[in-house]
Amino acid sequence: MFSRTTKYAIRAMKYLAAQPPGKLTGAKSIAEAEDIPMPFLWKILQALAHRRLIRSFKGLRGGYELAMPPDDIPLLAIVRALETEENIQRCALGLPQCNDQCACALHYCWKGLRERLVAMLEQNTLAGLVGSSDQTARNLTSSPSAHGIL
Repeated sequence: MFSRTTKYAIRAMKYLAAQPPGKLTGAKSIAEAEDIPMPFLWKILQALAHRRLIRSFKGLRGGYELAMPPDDIPLLAIVRALETEENIQRCALGLPQCNDQCACALHYCWKGLRERLVAMLEQNTLAGLVGSSDQTARNLTSSPSAHGIL
């Protein structure tokens, strides 16, 4: 459902949200705990910092922390930090010219599903993901990637 980048971002954010407030966490700790390749993780952390979802601190005692409480971070903010609006609105069949005026066979069905998915991601926060079981979080981020969904 999500790109690998977005899955890793959600997992990294969940890991940071589970840390005690004020604790800085190194990228290596996140990578090891969440099994994310370091070069990939650095790019993800940079994108999350650019979108002001996390803060980074350099130096010997540096690391990363959430930029705001997990209650204030909707899952949609994480998705939008890594996915373009074009990817979010992509045709379910991958057609380049699919819209209300030139609709594919799945357009209206998919449009409704996509709107409900976006609403669900907007209504649920990182805190809810951290509070859920690990299995729930794995299910959210481990489903096979389906281009055109997100």
